[in-house]
Formats: sequence, structure tokens, C-alpha cells
Amino acid sequence: MRRGIRYSDGSLFAWVSHPRVAPMVQLFGVALTGTGSCLPARPVSNDDLAAAFDLDTSDEWIRTRTGIRSRRFAAPGETSASLGAAAARTALAAAGLAPTDLDLIVCATVTPDLMCPANACLIQAALGCRPVAAFDVSAACSGFVYALSAATQFVRTGAARHALVVGAEVLSRAVNLTDRNSCILFGDGAGAAVLSATPDAGTGVRSVRLYADGSGQELIRVPSKVSPAVLPGTAAPLGRDFIHLNGREVYRFAVTRMIELIRLAEADCRELGVPGIDLLVPHQVNQRIIDAALADTGFPADRVVVNLDRYGNTSAASVPIALDEAIRTGRCNRGDTVLLVAFGGGLTWSSALVTL
Repeated sequence: MRRGIRYSDGSLFAWVSHPRVAPMVQLFGVALTGTGSCLPARPVSNDDLAAAFDLDTSDEWIRTRTGIRSRRFAAPGETSASLGAAAARTALAAAGLAPTDLDLIVCATVTPDLMCPANACLIQAALGCRPVAAFDVSAACSGFVYALSAATQFVRTGAARHALVVGAEVLSRAVNLTDRNSCILFGDGAGAAVLSATPDAGTGVRSVRLYADGSGQELIRVPSKVSPAVLPGTAAPLGRDFIHLNGREVYRFAVTRMIELIRLAEADCRELGVPGIDLLVPHQVNQRIIDAALADTGFPADRVVVNLDRYGNTSAASVPIALDEAIRTGRCNRGDTVLLVAFGGGLTWSSALVTL
């Protein structure tokens, strides 16, 4: 007797062979079939930022410490959901799919339009999708890889044939624009990817690693309007709605974890029989972090995607924006294996090996 998930077109996508045996779900490969991104039109250079908010800083000071030259800020009518929907349309077009083909939407963000409903639901409505599952993931700068992992499980087990994964942020609305140590780092934007089931196990998402350590929660925080007046582990109230970070300790954490993730991915390649990592797409946070990790691991700098000089740190949108740019500019091609690496508040860190 065959049972399983039957879709609206009548097809049966996953099944068990007999009701008397333990359920066995057929597993599928998970191909990355399309990517997209959306950046606000408004560029804000280091000099623009310093002049607009009377910051005691300069272009040279910011560039030498971070590698950032400019970032994009959302216009008054733009939100993380609207940017995410625009990125999603581009990804769907690249995948050759219509919004009605989607079975799942997962959005990673720490700057949603609303506390409720989820950004994923707003994106679902904006795209004109069927009533399918849609939910948000909050894992800070690791959010896109976390969301990618969740969507991968749905597709791999046959619960969804096509899944949309979005990372979208408007961090310009969550930073104190008078604090030069934090506001210089962040920008706005969105990236998206479509995952589709495939019978080819040698392509698509090959492995994913997710980690968190909540004991380091105080290093990166964004209080909200519903946060306690005094957050656990603090001696005094924190300003509402602004990002707080300990730059020195975050730097140490990020370098350590990026080195670790690259080495683990290289080991995963050997175990999976993958020839090697053709391109590294790291979270775009600070050039010094990337340089330190490359120096320790020996990974070639010419096989690393870096666009933080133009967009700054866009948190959950960082990795998918860089991935989409790499694909569209020919930095990677079909058959290449790409390593996505991210780390951020939580503390969280994550990676994914994807063969295009």
C-alpha cells in the first residue's frame, strides 16, 4: 500500500511502502534553482554618514577599520518585507517558477515589519502565493543559513517541492545613528533563494552546520519595545530599539568561528567526495575578520566573495545578497561547490555547502 503527500496536481511525492512497517520517507536532493537580491536605491557613503549625523569619524577611519566605504539605506516606503518580496520575485524568475509553485516560505530577519504577522506571511501575500506554510526565523546574521536549513528539511523529505528562503533587513532603523562604533557598520537589503527537489543527490545543499551559544547573548543585542526595562545580565537599562554590540569581543568570536567553519567544511568535502570548495561566501561584516580567517586557514583570497565595501553588514541579508551577486557576475558556475558561512547575535554561527 502506498501512502504519502499528494499535491493539488494529483502527483504523489513521498510515500511508505506498507502500513505495517515503520514509515520510510523517500529523500530527495535539494537543488538551489534560483537566487535574487534587492538593495535600496539610496547609497550612503562614509562621508555622507559622518556629515548627516555629525559623527566624529571619517571615511579613512571607517575604511581602515572595517573595509566599508558605503551602504544602502531604505527609503521611507521600503521595509524588510517589501525588499524581501522584490528579491523573491527575481529568485523565482531565475528558477523559472511562478509564486503559485511555492510550497513554503521561510524569511530570516531581525527587523521585521511587525511583531506579528511574520514577514514571510507579508511576502507570501505580496507575491500572490497559494495558502502555503510561511514563517520567520530569528538567528541574527546567521539567519539565512538557519532558514536555508529549515527549508532544506521540508524539500528533502518531500513535504515541499519548491521552497523560498529570504533574508531581509532594514538595520538603518535599528541603529543609533549618533554612535560611530555601531552605525557605520550596517546597511539595508534583501536576498533570496529558491530550493527545489531533485533526484540528483550530488547537487544542491550537501551539508549544513548550525550552532548557538546563548551564554554570549550580551555581546550583540537589539532591545525592543517589549523588552524588560533592565535586560538579564545588565546593570542598567538599555536604550530601546538600538543595536548594542561589544566590537572587540565580537571580532574575536567571529574570527574563531569562521576559521572553525572553513575547516569543518573542508572535512565535509572529503567525507562527501566533493573535490573542494570553489567559492567562499562569508557574512559581510568586517574585512579584518575575513582576512584573519583566510590567513589562518590558507583559503585563497581570490576565491572569496566580498561586497561589504559597498553594502556594509546587512545581517541575515548579507549571505544571500553576496551569493546572488556571485552567481550573476559569473564568480561561480553550475557544478561549483560554494561554502556559505555566517555568524552573529545569539551567539550563532552556521555554514552550508551547496553544489550549484
